[in-house]
Amino acid sequence: MSAYAGTPEIRIGRVHLWHPEHTLAVTDLPERATLPEARDRQLLALGIDRVRVAHGLTEVDLAERAALDALAGSGTDPADLDGLLLVQGRAPEYLMASEATRLQHRIGATRALTLGVGDLGCVSSSAAIEIGAALLRGRGGPGRILVAMGVRAAATARYRPPMTVLGDCGAAFLLTTGDDDAGGAPYTSAGDTGGSAPYASAGDTGGTAPYTGGTAPYTGPYTSGSAPYAPGGDGAGPAPRPAAGGRSARYRLLGQELRSDGRYADLFRIRYRELPPERWAEECADENAYSFQLAIESRNRLRDLNAELLRRCATAQDEPAAVVMQNLSVGAFAFWQDALGLKIADVCRDNLAGHGHLGPADVLMNLERLAPSVPAGGKVLVMNSSPVAAWCTALVERLPD
Repeated sequence: MSAYAGTPEIRIGRVHLWHPEHTLAVTDLPERATLPEARDRQLLALGIDRVRVAHGLTEVDLAERAALDALAGSGTDPADLDGLLLVQGRAPEYLMASEATRLQHRIGATRALTLGVGDLGCVSSSAAIEIGAALLRGRGGPGRILVAMGVRAAATARYRPPMTVLGDCGAAFLLTTGDDDAGGAPYTSAGDTGGSAPYASAGDTGGTAPYTGGTAPYTGPYTSGSAPYAPGGDGAGPAPRPAAGGRSARYRLLGQELRSDGRYADLFRIRYRELPPERWAEECADENAYSFQLAIESRNRLRDLNAELLRRCATAQDEPAAVVMQNLSVGAFAFWQDALGLKIADVCRDNLAGHGHLGPADVLMNLERLAPSVPAGGKVLVMNSSPVAAWCTALVERLPD
């Protein structure tokens, strides 16, 4: 049963992932040249073979690519979106500027309520689902909200000692109510008169049209940071789109619990004010606190959140068909399996090996790659955590294709 009895059903759409073409083997990480021998052995034992690297692309660029694929794959006109939530990265391109509305302009989501969601690290994607679901329930009728993110390492070094190696990607998906499951022919804007820039599901080279509403077009130096993106134009990117008319929703959200604890707010950090970007480095303020104190705290938090969520959803602990969580290291998977008595799905290890840690996109990629093996009606337990610190547990139910 759902923990949200009497409220509109919330559905999570197919997750569209955009991966840069360039790969970097962990054995070729430049920072290995300066690592102490013990730390280097630790790095090579994480269970990560390679990561994708987004040369020259910003986080908004990555989010845009995934967002356009999600819109095309679901047959959604961007002008019909009720909301756009950008899961923000750790190092915005500019201070004071709005990356959320920059993405809104690029994809043509002219009437969407647009917000940025961030500051909880990996758990920010779970927070976006929580916020998006609340917005949809508040509408009291059909609705569509696009959640998008660009994940990119903020520092030059991709190794985050002692825990993981960071990769780059874009990810996006739709949140819809049960009575508005977007799934139709790909949107091509052939007769669109609704005020958005024409959007072509393949071959678009125009980005969005210049804004002309009320002021002269902006002619400043900003040129969007990259060449215009054509959805589906990178063979290394998203998975094949669903056939026209196919269901776009993957899962039904049965319940979610999210908690945070500010005692760990700056356990991991980048000191950027006193250092130039080329010297930025992710650092752990207290590795003992991370490896022991926070590990025990996280075990207790997730154990209690799991129990509370399953109780609310009238679900036994052994009922979910699979369990997924974020991808940090093979050692972390072993710890969580032992600490919580749960089997972590093998797809998590596969994604870890091929992509490293993708921050808030980890659990989304794992859910999407897991979907073909989960029967309709099967339940999946999703655990997400962040060392800032925050924890989230969600229960979803697989929908038929």
